[in-house]
Amino acid sequence: GICAQRAVSVSDHPCFYGSAKARWGRVHLPVAPECNIQCNFCNRLYDCANESRPAVTRGILEPGDVLTYLGRLLGRRSDISVIGIAGPGDPLSEPERTLETVRAAHSTYPNLLICLSTNGLNLAGYVDELAEAGVTHVTVTVNAVDPLIGRRIYSRITVNNHTYRDIEAAELLLSRQR
Repeated sequence: GICAQRAVSVSDHPCFYGSAKARWGRVHLPVAPECNIQCNFCNRLYDCANESRPAVTRGILEPGDVLTYLGRLLGRRSDISVIGIAGPGDPLSEPERTLETVRAAHSTYPNLLICLSTNGLNLAGYVDELAEAGVTHVTVTVNAVDPLIGRRIYSRITVNNHTYRDIEAAELLLSRQR
């Protein structure tokens, strides 16, 4: 495809640049089954005949299957500018799995942008590794900027096998997102 032949520019990211939406598409790689946060509104769904939309996946791709999947897709589509690493869980809940995926995708398709979407809880510890692996964009989902609101959104967060709840969970998450 065209993307394999020429490097796409950051202005070709359809999520961040309105002018790119009509010309470029993205592919999401569901490689993160687990999440380190339980939001009260979240249900990490898998699609079925009645539910097929973004953020709902048919299944989890294993890192070793990503290149086969991308090869098939990019062989048919020349309008893909972004490889998105997203849920249904959080990609940095299992960072080695995510990094293996990013490294493989970037080494095979170095001209494509790689965007990682995360809740930010574990982001600070992996920024350098993600950049070295080929991530070009990071989206941090922030559902509350006030811990009093966050305590109503987050049921729990888990860091280093320790579970936090209530205001303590919301404060810790917000501090890491900042």
